[in-house]
Amino acid sequence: MDLRIPLYLQLKNTLLNRIDNGELLPGERLESERDLAEKYGVNRQTVRSALNVLIEDGVLIKVPYKGTFVAKQIVKPSWGNYDAINEHRGFSSFLKAQGFSIDSKVIVAEKIEPTTSIRAHLKLEEGEDVYCLMRVRYYNDEPFSVEIAYMPYKYVEGIEDYDFSKVSLYDFMAKKDHDPCDFHRSLIVQFPDDRISKLLGNLVEPVFRFQYIGFDKEKNVVEYTHSYIRSDKSTYRFRI
Repeated sequence: MDLRIPLYLQLKNTLLNRIDNGELLPGERLESERDLAEKYGVNRQTVRSALNVLIEDGVLIKVPYKGTFVAKQIVKPSWGNYDAINEHRGFSSFLKAQGFSIDSKVIVAEKIEPTTSIRAHLKLEEGEDVYCLMRVRYYNDEPFSVEIAYMPYKYVEGIEDYDFSKVSLYDFMAKKDHDPCDFHRSLIVQFPDDRISKLLGNLVEPVFRFQYIGFDKEKNVVEYTHSYIRSDKSTYRFRI
């Protein structure tokens, strides 16, 4: 410890370093004040002072009765047609950038026995594990999409320790150095089946059904995703 710098500011910088190096992800819950005090050998008032500074700076947010979370960092995309960078951003990212409130509800988060089709799309050998993450995404308190992501478990070990109603999946994959940076995509406009319709608020209109195959920088297949997006709540532009 540097005695010339107040303890709470030293703790603030320690927590900032944990966020900057990816140990704490946007949307992730911090340890309790008591746990932080024990971890860093300081009293709870020092912890509270450090947290308050980070909250005032917009780095952390405090949710009553739930705890303190890392704020979600949002970078606004360029307006107009999609460009080479923005094409790789998820639909929820565009909504966030336009000021909509985005929330997620996790429906499935577990290892699964992959079907032959899933195994083939992920280029896996027999017996390799797959992790399935299924979420409903909401904006302005309305469900707008259902996303079902399949990932080779070997690239996302430890994923079960994170709450993806709060944490970005791609932030987590970037931490593992296997975030998708190239995609093969297909789009079908179809009516949703009963399960998807129910999750989208008993939707009767068609959905945009996107299929994504994502590749990391080493060209490994790290994601096979189906995304069902309400056509009555979204509009798509594209180049031809």
